[in-house]
Amino acid sequence: MRKDNSEFITGFLSESGSFVRNKDYFAYAELDDIACWVIARGLDNDQEVESAELAAKSVLGYFLQRPSISRYRIRRYLQEAHRVLQAESHRVRLKASLTVIVTDYARVRYGVAGNTRLYQFRNGRLQWQSKDQSLAQQMVDGEEIAEDSLDQHEERHNLLSYLGTPNEFRPFISKKLPLYDGDVFLLATPGLWEKVNSAEMKDGLQEATDPETWIDTLEDVLLSKQEHVVQNYTAAAIFANKIFKTDPQKKWRIIKRVALILLVLALAGGGALLFKMKEAERIADAATGMFEHETAGDAFIAESDYPKALKAYSEARNAANIVKNKIQATLLAKKIRITQLIVDGDTAVKDEQFAKALDKYDKALKEMKGREDFNEPEILEKKEKTQSYVLVMQWKKEGDLLFEAQDYAGAEAYYQKARKLALETSFVTGEKELRTKLDEVASKKTGIDKEKKTLDGDKLEKQGDESYAAQDFEGAIQSYTQAQEIYQEIGVLEKVLAMERKVTKAEEKLNPPADPPSAGAPAGQPSVQGTSAASQPPAAQVNQTAPVNQTAPINQAVPVNPVAPTYQPAPAPQVAPTNQAAPPAETAPATQPVQSPQANPPATANPTQEEAAKTP
Repeated sequence: MRKDNSEFITGFLSESGSFVRNKDYFAYAELDDIACWVIARGLDNDQEVESAELAAKSVLGYFLQRPSISRYRIRRYLQEAHRVLQAESHRVRLKASLTVIVTDYARVRYGVAGNTRLYQFRNGRLQWQSKDQSLAQQMVDGEEIAEDSLDQHEERHNLLSYLGTPNEFRPFISKKLPLYDGDVFLLATPGLWEKVNSAEMKDGLQEATDPETWIDTLEDVLLSKQEHVVQNYTAAAIFANKIFKTDPQKKWRIIKRVALILLVLALAGGGALLFKMKEAERIADAATGMFEHETAGDAFIAESDYPKALKAYSEARNAANIVKNKIQATLLAKKIRITQLIVDGDTAVKDEQFAKALDKYDKALKEMKGREDFNEPEILEKKEKTQSYVLVMQWKKEGDLLFEAQDYAGAEAYYQKARKLALETSFVTGEKELRTKLDEVASKKTGIDKEKKTLDGDKLEKQGDESYAAQDFEGAIQSYTQAQEIYQEIGVLEKVLAMERKVTKAEEKLNPPADPPSAGAPAGQPSVQGTSAASQPPAAQVNQTAPVNQTAPINQAVPVNPVAPTYQPAPAPQVAPTNQAAPPAETAPATQPVQSPQANPPATANPTQEEAAKTP
């Protein structure tokens, strides 16, 4: 239990700086006998896949499957992460810089791809730092530029090797380095080491008692530079306060055993034996790789990651062929065939070739019948979902036919039903197409409705015109008002204003304005309307006299033709006989019109009244 007999403390921080997204990533794992730390920096602009996280998790995943401090294994960790980035490069080419440290708590080995860095401090001094795989580092090694200018040189990001490179991938793997109590390691991305130099790191370490304190100090130094733009920055500190102590005698026993083997080989002599030993080593590695890849493939199947499982099974079968294990190769071929059918089915679904996808899923289900290493219910679910996609497309086609036949209500019903099923089965592209179709149907229905209402409005307007011509002004106003409401609803402003004018005209006809009073009418008397001279009785014009109780001036004539108001017509006049006495006259109110003479004319009260009555 090396971990229990040693003390390694880790602290880290990772910030996005002035940016929204943080493309750095750090992770580590500590096992009983071995530990691994990984730091990565994403170099691409993919908005969906975080290449740094993907690469770091891939390295740790392969480490946990096969933990080792050997150079071969660490190289394999980086190569597998490199292949993962290549396999996931769908929209853009994924790229990342990465540094990994592996220790057995007594020694350490590290690997670098790109320009993430590792620093080791011992006794408060910088012991060594990793080299970048950049053009600027190459220029420093060739003594073309000074080493202290490396951190700010314009070619420091011009990388010669990195994860995801299209060229040959060549990571650097260090030799095993011994550890001592109190050793300190710092992992850093360019966002930190570009702004905080090694001297500032050393100064911050002198006052730090734990990794967190040191990391916070380095962050304060970085932010104190007050840069306008702060890049993503990540730092991880590892304090090896106590390392695992190994038995020195064991080391000498191993050396003696290796020397004895070499002596035997030397005595046996001949290159043939050496060749056989190398061949045996290659076969042993292939056998190990066969089981490792198959195990990895099974893990990917459990995670439903069928493309990665297919790749792992293929590598396992290649290894089985190398070791000439026909039985294992046959078993792996079966796994490859089933996995390939599933991958082909998934690809066909993405391409919306649903009939082809159903065929692939059916074959895969038939092949995996009775097997426990594949998830049969999951493939059945894939098949059922694909059948739903087929039904969605069938309903969409039915809706298209009805749409072309201008049966928009029927088309809308099919589209709604298909869209509901698409939403339930997460058929994103189908749901988007159906939403567009529903918008087209709504547009068509709106146009038809507007045309129908326009016809209705025109019909009401015509009815109003006919009522107006027939002098049915109330009916005309009603028709015009209804037509105006319809035009207002469909937004035909010109027609709305036209109906307003027609309504006003009809109202003027229905309720004409009152005529002004005539100039000869006495004040306080109502104006005369609708009365002509022919309607006045002749007798009233000849025999009308002033009231008995009202004395008219001698020289003032009584009006000859008093006219009754329109609201109280005058009674028909009667000619009184000359030999009949009239009844006494009554006093008439001032506001009532002069009454027509009675059948018997009143007697003259005095000469003055008689004279006034005779005056024209």
